[in-house]
Amino acid sequence: MQTPSALPSSAAASSIDATCRARLEARLEARLDPSPKSANAAQFVLSLPGTEYVVTLHARGTTSVVPGKKLTGVIEGRAQKFHRAHAGGEFIEPLEGHPRLVQGRIRAVDAAANRVLLQAVVPMWITLDAAQSARAFAVGDFVNFSMESGVTFAPIA
Repeated sequence: MQTPSALPSSAAASSIDATCRARLEARLEARLDPSPKSANAAQFVLSLPGTEYVVTLHARGTTSVVPGKKLTGVIEGRAQKFHRAHAGGEFIEPLEGHPRLVQGRIRAVDAAANRVLLQAVVPMWITLDAAQSARAFAVGDFVNFSMESGVTFAPIA
């Protein structure tokens, strides 16, 4: 099951599983300014199974899952600029905290929304900068980029 924001506008991408499976480590409650772009927004701290990654993502929704238990959801973020990569593997930097540098392989292209589904340790929908077009990239392309602040996680009930 996908959240409405995870449903791509192109039929080709609609059959792709975009859900991230993780373990909730902590829930950080909103302080003062609850907007998703604010450093004070509610956040989820998630450990990614089979890795040492512990990412902190802005909450886009709520969950009744308690820390230490598994949950699924959809990760969405914005890239500053995509670059084609020719070496290395999938990664998210830093290993702990808010994602800043990301490298992975494109699994689906949603040209209408100018975004791609990227497999970079976990699947995530990445919206490209307005100066770039998702049409310039294809399924299977290996890319890297700097991530804008405000990466979100929308839990699936």
